[in-house]
Amino acid sequence: MLGSGCLIAPGLVLTAYHVACPGGDIQPATIRDKSGRTAEAELVWSDTVLDTVLLRTDRDLGAGLAVVRWGELTCDYPEARPVCTMTGFPRAMRLPLPNDPETFVADPKTVDGNIKPATGSRAGYYGFELVDVSTGSAALWQGMSGAGAFCRDMLVGLATFASDHWQGGMLHLIPAARLFASVAFTDTLTAMTGMVPQLQSADLSVLFTDVPDPQLSSSYLLNARSAVVPMTGMHGKLDALEAWCRTSRPMDITSITGVGGIGKTRLVTELLKRLAQPRPSEPTTHGWTGGFLADIPHKDPPPYGMLATSKYPLLVVIDYAETRRGQVDQVLDALAAHRNAKHVRVILLARGRDNWWPSLRRARQGTSVMSTGASVDLDPADALAGTSSEQALEDAKRAFAERIHALQEAGLGDDWTAPPLRPAGDSSVTSYAKPADDTVISLHMAALADVLAALNDDFARYENPMDVLIAHEMSYWRRIVEARGEFFDEKLMRTLVSVQALTGAKNSANAQAAVAAGFDVHHRGFPNAAPPDARLLAAYEDILTAAYPSGNGAHWGAMGPDLLGAELIAEVEDSSDQQFVEQLLPHPYLNEEQQHQGLTIIARATADQPALAAGAARAVAAAPGKLLSLAAKTVTAELDPEVARPWLLGLQDAITEQAQRPDADPHTCIWATDLVSTSLTHLETGLGDYFGSPESSPPTEQLDTDHPGTDDRPEEDTDELVEEEQDRQVYEDEDAPGAEEDRTDNATAAPARHGHALAPRLIPAGAAAHPVARETVVIHTITGRITRIVLTSVALAHLVLVAFVTGSVAYFSDNSSDPSVWFLPPFMVCAHLAVGALYGRLRLRAGFGTLVLPPLVLLPTVGFGMMFDDMHSTGISPVVLGTVWASVFSLGLLALSYAFRAWLGQIQSVVET
Repeated sequence: MLGSGCLIAPGLVLTAYHVACPGGDIQPATIRDKSGRTAEAELVWSDTVLDTVLLRTDRDLGAGLAVVRWGELTCDYPEARPVCTMTGFPRAMRLPLPNDPETFVADPKTVDGNIKPATGSRAGYYGFELVDVSTGSAALWQGMSGAGAFCRDMLVGLATFASDHWQGGMLHLIPAARLFASVAFTDTLTAMTGMVPQLQSADLSVLFTDVPDPQLSSSYLLNARSAVVPMTGMHGKLDALEAWCRTSRPMDITSITGVGGIGKTRLVTELLKRLAQPRPSEPTTHGWTGGFLADIPHKDPPPYGMLATSKYPLLVVIDYAETRRGQVDQVLDALAAHRNAKHVRVILLARGRDNWWPSLRRARQGTSVMSTGASVDLDPADALAGTSSEQALEDAKRAFAERIHALQEAGLGDDWTAPPLRPAGDSSVTSYAKPADDTVISLHMAALADVLAALNDDFARYENPMDVLIAHEMSYWRRIVEARGEFFDEKLMRTLVSVQALTGAKNSANAQAAVAAGFDVHHRGFPNAAPPDARLLAAYEDILTAAYPSGNGAHWGAMGPDLLGAELIAEVEDSSDQQFVEQLLPHPYLNEEQQHQGLTIIARATADQPALAAGAARAVAAAPGKLLSLAAKTVTAELDPEVARPWLLGLQDAITEQAQRPDADPHTCIWATDLVSTSLTHLETGLGDYFGSPESSPPTEQLDTDHPGTDDRPEEDTDELVEEEQDRQVYEDEDAPGAEEDRTDNATAAPARHGHALAPRLIPAGAAAHPVARETVVIHTITGRITRIVLTSVALAHLVLVAFVTGSVAYFSDNSSDPSVWFLPPFMVCAHLAVGALYGRLRLRAGFGTLVLPPLVLLPTVGFGMMFDDMHSTGISPVVLGTVWASVFSLGLLALSYAFRAWLGQIQSVVET
């Protein structure tokens, strides 16, 4: 019996049972690859019902081949239906040798086709409909059995027989999903490949990120989606999320928030795994499908409409949702436009929710895509619920040791240049201390460092678990570099991997620019050094791409998890005398997207790596025209207030220091100070629309400082400048009229960390200050949320009291018979609102009208209060009553004025200097 087979890993072949075991014969089979090499293979798993077997042979067969990805067809979306490919050895391709007509050679044939999920589904098969191929006879397809059908690089099925109809134009496949229903099959794959196989949606792979390839590296072992360590705790959260997914509502959305490394991704990975399994009560029902949405999808524009056409229940996960709000809206709009979605759930993962979730919830709550908008908050204790940190640490050590052993058995890492790993279980090295923070990622890092130090003497010499993990990662880099015939430069690789983690690369041009910038920064300080040749740059770009593939439509990924990547960047920063970040971020080779990503990654790491934040702040202060708008507005909008506040304060300190330098440009420093101060104001007052406004630009023209009070631009250009600046929101100028009232005690120094007022504009030392133009600006004094809530509550209570007192007198007293009195209550309320808005929004000059207007409103209101007391015969002295009513209404009117100012700001006229 001759047939085809599919290599799914080095030395592991999947084929049809009737090909490898004709008539039930389970003797060893002979395998011949396309080059003609032969090898004996033994059967390691079989299923006669599924007509499928797994054969194991020499690992040299398929050496270097990546472990296959498994997929299934889940959508019926004709606009983006994928083309599938299959290669086998059909009978029609058996050709006689020219010099030996009695000997036939089986040539391979590759065919393309479409798999429409509904075709053949009742019988449990896929119908592979050939594209532009027809043999006219199904018999000519003999020998194609056992060939694997690939869709978007995923193995979706195995050919078993050809249809007797359709002129031989359709083949029948066993879907990969049916193989995954066999626990013995998945267990055998896990043992043979060193990784737990995962079934993904092949057609939705253009939108989802791929699972990581198995590697003997720290970044793979610690990746939450690798699922090396069984999930501990959070079972209550998992049950609640599963129950939410299984409700009858067609679509819904929720958010899961928590600090980095707390286990959000691991929780959702486990949820996907649980939902994918058929329920015991419904064994014939197909499980859920889904995955993590790629931030850079493979297809542009992304066909998000596919998500609503899934024939199975679908779970879509969006990580770092706070930085991907535009993409979130695109997905929700696509889902809302398709009313035929059967069962779709969207989970948004983020570190915080105050800066994005409330606005999304207001926009979507009660619509077809969101019900109540409930969210899930995680804290470190959730991951350890039902266990102790000590037990979790031991469980993680055991899991890491087992996976490392499985990866070695699968042939990964055998070519290490470091000393060979000792047998698993040899724990002769002292364990590292349990981390103090007890987060899942910290526990797993400590556990993996313990295992690696126990298995390899080279790693045991490090005192810090982070150093062990990075050293282990370096051995992974070394294998890749030396396999490509390059010299391994440890310091250079540290720098380049850090650049890769900070900048990312959407395409090959971005990657080449990042590598060139990395070389430039790494070799700084060497005068007249020749630039690296193009061949070397291309070689390292290929090395970085191989080390960290993207898993989505981007050119490359990055070292992870975030905590480990930030530690590597911090080490490179320290070894560069705090110059790496400062020189990299404004580098001319990087585009704005790469600078944005670098600033975002550093901002996230502010709490753990303050030195990185300081370096980024210096880079922003040194190149504000390139980086300040990104750092102060775009990046800040993506951060939760607790992270954004120290980030902005660090920027403010760096700009203050930069402004004191003799060579500082005064106009740029003024603009930079205003921008950061305004960002802080909006952060504290919650006016988030500022962060979505168009980017402001630094001044581009220099003023003639030799002639104070003059400008070498035409007068009409100056007028245009004033008009363009009308709506710019800034902090109060030191020289503005009346500014003395609102200055802080240290107005000429660096801003205070606390209080309502922050820095005024800074004039660099030695700079000539002179008037340029008078402009109208809106001043937002920093007011805490509690203060604003109190002011607003008192103001509303004041208006209600005015309406109640005047209304009682006008409508229920003896004077109510006069119709003219009926208009007094609304008039008095409007008068109070007008005074509050006028005095709250404007800085009025002292004058007779300014002093008289409030008493003119308060006196009749107090009179209504006295009449109200007469109605109820309180018997209190009129002097006392008048004093009480005057105090109450005065305080209420004052609160109303400050409430207007706290929410809307104060309009002032200032002199630009």
